[in-house]
Amino acid sequence: MRDFGRFGAPDADPESDALALLVECGFHGDPASRTVAQDQCARFLRAAGTLDDVAIAQQLPGWVQPDAPRQWALDVTGPVVARSEDFRFAQPFTGLEVIEQAGTVIGWNDGEPVTTPYDDCVLVMPSTRQAKPGVTVVRYARRRLL
Repeated sequence: MRDFGRFGAPDADPESDALALLVECGFHGDPASRTVAQDQCARFLRAAGTLDDVAIAQQLPGWVQPDAPRQWALDVTGPVVARSEDFRFAQPFTGLEVIEQAGTVIGWNDGEPVTTPYDDCVLVMPSTRQAKPGVTVVRYARRRLL
């Protein structure tokens, strides 16, 4: 487990007023991730009452992007963990693919098929870059319209 101070501590006080927020902005190497991060920061500052729209426009020009036509939440339901370095995906998934049918083979874990557990399964952060025993290579999620 990584040490995130009191946020990750198993003995953290549940009555504490400490809060944490994680916003996934995209692939680290994608320049569009910076745009998403800036947009989210500006929206957070507005929602927190730290800056109003005029101040954001003056101090953070271009940070707020147009609203998305619709928004989805992803409820992660579980991981696929590599049994060894011999994990292979069936195709070059990049993330957020929606696999229509349950039981679709998405890869092989030590030669055994890995299949989607339910219809409209979303693949979250698929990667074999660090595949070795015990490492999560993809997560399954369900989409929920907000």
